[in-house]
Amino acid sequence: MKPLIFALSLVLALGALSTQTPDWQPSPGHTQVPIWPERVPDPQPVAGPEVAKTTGKEFLVAGRPAVGVRNVSRPTMTVYSPNGKNTGAAVVVFPGGGYQDLAIDLEGTEVCDWLTPKGITCVLMT
Repeated sequence: MKPLIFALSLVLALGALSTQTPDWQPSPGHTQVPIWPERVPDPQPVAGPEVAKTTGKEFLVAGRPAVGVRNVSRPTMTVYSPNGKNTGAAVVVFPGGGYQDLAIDLEGTEVCDWLTPKGITCVLMT
C-alpha cells in the first residue's frame, strides 16, 4: 500500500511541475542576450519566478488572447533582424509593464513583426 501511495504522490508532483508556465522565450531565429551577463546591478525583489501567461476568454484583445510576462528579474534584449532589404534603421521596443507584467505580444513581438518586413531592425527589451 505504501509504494502505491508513494507512486501516486510522485505522479501528481511531476504533473504539477509540467503545468507550470516557463519564462518567456522568443520564437526561433531571434537572438536573445541578457542585458547584464553577470549580476544585475541594484536588483529589486520580485514576487516569484518569471512566468509567461496567456489570457483566457476573460481578457481578449481584438478577439485574441494576450501574452503577459511577470516577475522579470534578468532583463534581456532580443534582436529581430529585418526581412529582405536592411534599411539601416533600428527601433528599441519597451513593452508596457515595467518588468511587473509586460504586454509581450501586443506591445512587443507584434511591433517587431510589423517593423521587420519594412527593413527595420527591432530590439525588444524584456
